[in-house]
Amino acid sequence: MKLLTKTTLYFVTITLVVFFLGGIGLYVIMQNLVEKEVNNELYDRIHFVLNEVYQTPTLKGVTFIASEPIEIEKVENPHRAPTFELKDTVLFNSVQRFYSPYRRLTTVVRSKDGDYYRISIFKSLIASNILIERVALVTTLMLLLFILLAYFLNRYIFGKIWADFFDSLHKIQEFSLSNPQKEAFSPSEIIEFDELNRVLNKMIDKIINDYEGVKEFTGNLSHEVQTPLAVIKNKTDLLFQESLNEEQFKLAGSIYSATNRLSEIVRSLGLIARIDKNQFTNLTSIDLESIIKEQLENFDSLIESRKIKVNVNFENRPPLIMDKNLAEILINNLIKNAVRHNVEKGFINIAVNGKSLQMSNSGEDPGIPTEELFEQFSRASKEGYMGIGLAIVKKITDYYGMKITYEYKNQNSEHKFVIIFSQNH
Repeated sequence: MKLLTKTTLYFVTITLVVFFLGGIGLYVIMQNLVEKEVNNELYDRIHFVLNEVYQTPTLKGVTFIASEPIEIEKVENPHRAPTFELKDTVLFNSVQRFYSPYRRLTTVVRSKDGDYYRISIFKSLIASNILIERVALVTTLMLLLFILLAYFLNRYIFGKIWADFFDSLHKIQEFSLSNPQKEAFSPSEIIEFDELNRVLNKMIDKIINDYEGVKEFTGNLSHEVQTPLAVIKNKTDLLFQESLNEEQFKLAGSIYSATNRLSEIVRSLGLIARIDKNQFTNLTSIDLESIIKEQLENFDSLIESRKIKVNVNFENRPPLIMDKNLAEILINNLIKNAVRHNVEKGFINIAVNGKSLQMSNSGEDPGIPTEELFEQFSRASKEGYMGIGLAIVKKITDYYGMKITYEYKNQNSEHKFVIIFSQNH
C-alpha cells in the first residue's frame, strides 16, 4: 500500500469516527434542547389555563386561545396531590389522515365549585423533528464536503511536502550497477529529507567505489592468473612425458586436475565480471534446439561411459533474443551439472516449449538448502564440487530477466531445473 493511500485511509477513518460520534452528540444535544423548549412552552400554557380555572367557578367560563389541541376531562376525586406528567404521544390528523407526534402535559386541577378536571395540553413535534432532520442533513453534507476538500488538500500538501522524498526514491530505482552513475541527491528544505539525501550520496559513492574495486580486482585476477596456470599445465604435460613411477604419476595427475579446476574458476569469475559490466550486447535470435544438441554432443563420451539415458522433447521454438555465447554457456553449464551430478544408469530429461526450459536428472540429495544452490562457490554435492557453474546460470537468467527455479524430489531422486523465459524475449 502506498504511503499516500495509507495516510489518507487513516485520515478518512479518523474523520468519519469523529464526525459520527460528533453527529450522535449533536443529535442528543438538539433533542434535549428541543424537548426542554417544548416542555417550557407547555408549562407556560398549563399555568395560564390553571390561572383561568382558579378564577372561574366552572370551566364553562374559561376561554382558551391556542393553536394546539387541549383536552379537559372531569374526573372523580383523585385522592392525591395535583402533579404534572409529561409524555410523548401521537394524535390522529383527520384532515391529512395520518398520526403526528406530540408532546403532552397532563395535570389534575380542582375548580372553585369543588369539581376535579384532568387537563391535557399538546405541543406538536413535527416542526422540531423537521428542524432536527434539516440540521442533520446540512451536517452530513458539510461532512462530505469537508472530507472531499480534506482529501484533495491532503494529496496536494502531501505531494508538495514529499516531493523531495519521491525524487530521491526515483533516483534510487533508476540506479543500476550494470551502468553505475553517481546520482546527486538534491538538498531539501525538510531537515529529515536533507539528511537522508546526504546519507544516500555517501552510500552511492561507496557502493560504486567498492563495485569498481571488485571488478578491477576480478579482471586483474582473471588476466594475471591465467599465465602462471598455463605454465603449470605445460610443465605438468612435460612431466607426463617423463618416466614416472605410479606415485609420481598420481601426483602429477592431481596437479593437472587442480590446475584445470582453478583455470575454470578464474574463467568463470571473469565471465561474471563481464556480465556485470554489461559487455554482452550482441543480441541475436537463438535457436535453442540446435544449441542443446551441440552441447549434448560435447558430453557424449561421458554420457555413454556412465550409461545415462537422455530424453529431449521440443514442443515449439521459444522466441529468445540474447547473446549467443551466453546462451551456449547457459546450456553448457546446465548439461554439465546434470551429467556431473548424475548416477550410473541415470537419466537426463530436457523439455522445451515456447515459455520455458525444463531440465531434470537423477542424482543424490545435494544436502544444502535450495536457496544456496545458486550462490558462488556453494557445494553442489557430497563430492565437493563447487557450484560456480550454477551461479553463472543464475547470473545469466537474471541478466535477461528470466526466472530459474530448482526442486529436488526425494520420491525418484530427481533434480529439476525450470527456466521461465521473460515475456520480453
